[in-house]
Amino acid sequence: MNFFVNKCSINKYTAMNRRTVGHCISFLDPCIGYTTKGRAEFLYDGKTIFAGTGDLIYIAPETRYYSLWLGEPEIEFYSFSYNLTNISELMQYRFQVIKDFPQKYLDNVYNAKDGDFFELMADFNLLLSKIYSSLTKTSYHPKYIKIKPAIEYIEENYSKNFSINFLADLCHYSEPRFFSLFKEINGVSPITYKHNIMIQHALDLLVKTDISIEEIGLTVGFTSPAYFRKVFLKHTGKTPKLIRRNSGLITTSF
Repeated sequence: MNFFVNKCSINKYTAMNRRTVGHCISFLDPCIGYTTKGRAEFLYDGKTIFAGTGDLIYIAPETRYYSLWLGEPEIEFYSFSYNLTNISELMQYRFQVIKDFPQKYLDNVYNAKDGDFFELMADFNLLLSKIYSSLTKTSYHPKYIKIKPAIEYIEENYSKNFSINFLADLCHYSEPRFFSLFKEINGVSPITYKHNIMIQHALDLLVKTDISIEEIGLTVGFTSPAYFRKVFLKHTGKTPKLIRRNSGLITTSF
């Protein structure tokens, strides 16, 4: 199968903020991030994934996630987005972090972006070759369809109060069987999955609005400010107050 680059965007971002929060959004094209200074935490698919200096982050098409960046004290990263012919052939490569990826391949692309187009494409294709040969394919879980109604319900109704038994009924399973199957497929329990989505939306409100922390907790579905702070601290390692006070928003394609 031959792949050709239709378009690409090549950027490098720096910030002095000690903590920087990204967007809870979904990208239509693949995107590459590479951390040259600082580190990042990603809330994705009910899990927290960490990336440090020298790590490459691959964001697959149609991926929705939230990122929290921490400077020490600087934050610096590359952000490359692109579109390929036959991109559907690469959909098995999902969100993942490649540890200790050689920075030289990204430097070469960035340094060539204002020069000869063919040299740029040569460097960019070499970078993509190195990335895709290092990525792990994620096979479609054959049992996913069995819990899809529950996942869709959680994602669309995360602020509502519902039971595990209700989710199990949606999928026509007993509660113990559903709980076991959900954790097998997603790697986390239904409650943890729901909490991660709630926290993602809470992070978005913390940095984009001046709504009080107490109101944010209630808006995303927590029953009390104390419980919101407890779950938030567990999932992010920080308090909502600290995130709001120290975060700066970087608007990027990554």
